[in-house]
Amino acid sequence: MRGWCCALLLLAHCSADNTPQAQCERQADQDPTVQSIYRGDQGDYTRLGPARSNLMFAKRQATIACLQAKGILPPGGVEPVRPPVY
Repeated sequence: MRGWCCALLLLAHCSADNTPQAQCERQADQDPTVQSIYRGDQGDYTRLGPARSNLMFAKRQATIACLQAKGILPPGGVEPVRPPVY
């Protein structure tokens, strides 16, 4: 009985990482715009500022594009607001 419980927990954990959303989020890291930001072409993305804002926006756009390519609508219904960065 204990073995079955462990197997079910392991299966549930593995299947959560294979959702289309999770796949697209992983794929978004390979997007050319995201890679450009990671290389530091647009500044330091590890601190609050324009580079970090651009990174989050680029990752979101790449994830949405991937989901749309799979025929899946992204979660939510309103485009996220980009906060102004001074």
